[in-house]
Amino acid sequence: MLVREGEYLFLEGDKASSLVIVKSGMLVGTSKQFRRSRFQNFGPGSLIGEFSILESSPREFTVRAVENSEVLFIEQKDLMRELEHKPGWFRSTLTFLASHCHLAEETSKKMRIVQALPSLLFLFKNHLETSGSDNITLAALQQKMLVLDNVDYSDTEKLLQILEGLELLRIEGDTVRVSNLQIVPMLYEALRFRAINKQVSPEILPITDQFVLTTFVKAVRENGIPIRSARTTVSASLFIAQAKKTMFGSLTMRTLAPLLQSGVLSTEPAYSEATTLETIESISGDFEHILDLLELNRIFPLLDKKLV
Repeated sequence: MLVREGEYLFLEGDKASSLVIVKSGMLVGTSKQFRRSRFQNFGPGSLIGEFSILESSPREFTVRAVENSEVLFIEQKDLMRELEHKPGWFRSTLTFLASHCHLAEETSKKMRIVQALPSLLFLFKNHLETSGSDNITLAALQQKMLVLDNVDYSDTEKLLQILEGLELLRIEGDTVRVSNLQIVPMLYEALRFRAINKQVSPEILPITDQFVLTTFVKAVRENGIPIRSARTTVSASLFIAQAKKTMFGSLTMRTLAPLLQSGVLSTEPAYSEATTLETIESISGDFEHILDLLELNRIFPLLDKKLV
């Protein structure tokens, strides 16, 4: 059969009743699922619709000839009749391979989404730094992702929905608004650190450190301690009393030391190897930064689960 340039062979979603073999020329398949960012070329020797025939599923692509082409149609009933003369395992094997290929394709799609996340966060980070605005149009973001990392529109939308579910942003019609201006850059840097160094970022804290910081936050809030722009200070007695409730009495210098050594928290007198809980008069920290750290550590493991 001759298909002239510009003519359509079939549309995405059509019922598949035949397998197509391209004998000459070139056809292109496009999918609404991927909008304009993904397509597949079918040149001489290509098979079109083999999965749809074997699985009795709708056409995956809208296929159009980009030059005069010759194709051969093999009707599904004829193909099935030929398969009936083959051993039973032959058709089962073909069906298994088709299913396996689809599974591999779905896995590949998920990997593309995972790999695209740092690019999306980078665009947000760059937008926040250069414009000072907490919002960007959805269309602009999708176009930037397509240019930056060849991410199709639908994958960008999936990523945005995941981040919205984690309360990092809000999709408001045609606009995307960042909910927490500090967390997005922190999350980007944490992912970047992991990608470059093949290990977890120092800002992704052990659960014990998170308990200590939660204790600090609760001690400040429940005792009405004023929050300073730089360092907020809690007396040691209030901190230890709060730890008995929050950490079930497990606060020791061993659990406190990592945060003192990293500078997230500080003590008065200044921390040293000789410091004990009894010698500490007060504990200080940047309250807003501690809140951001705790939020980052809430989101990070959830994000991995949602992407996988």
